[in-house]
Amino acid sequence: MRLRRTLALVGAVTAATFAACKEPPFAPRWDADMYMPLSTQPIHLNQFFTLGVIPPAASGSVSFPAQQQSISGVLGTVLTNLVTDPGRARTVLTLTVTKTTPISATDTLFVASDSLGLTNSSAGRIVFPVTIATTDLSKTDSLTLTLAQIGMLQNQPKVKINCSIVGCETAPLWIQLRGLVRNPAASAITITSADSLGITLGVTARIAVSHK
Repeated sequence: MRLRRTLALVGAVTAATFAACKEPPFAPRWDADMYMPLSTQPIHLNQFFTLGVIPPAASGSVSFPAQQQSISGVLGTVLTNLVTDPGRARTVLTLTVTKTTPISATDTLFVASDSLGLTNSSAGRIVFPVTIATTDLSKTDSLTLTLAQIGMLQNQPKVKINCSIVGCETAPLWIQLRGLVRNPAASAITITSADSLGITLGVTARIAVSHK
């Protein structure tokens, strides 16, 4: 009889300990919006207009080189936990372009899972067009991502590269802005090494949070 009581007590303690180690089903859950900056660089106009002027009504192609955005650490954790439920999901890219000269610009920002996706129209990628008027010294625009684009960002931290015996690296995102600038005036615009398009990019990501 004593043995039965002892075994019953041990069983009860073991069950209670196991239950305490598991996440309780009533743990509070909520969504949180987090802002994270992404990699960009300025576009120096004198690299594209080597004669130092933009003639009247002339235009030219500009871009910054394709950038790798590391998504290890905090950013990778945020992307992995993006909310993808159609009723709650919301991830927004915010792009700010500044300029120092009275030119107009029609540019497009591309975000892709690999470098080839930046120029491949059939790839799953983010395409973010922005138009800057001659009178704009700064232009800020936002793009709300589709569920497919959110899914691309969420899956990127799971892509591994450069694997070896000691482990693998997380594949980066690839980012590039390219487009046209134009001089709509009747006179030429002089370009110096100080003239550029400044690019600032960030993502506001809605993630699922569970508090244990």
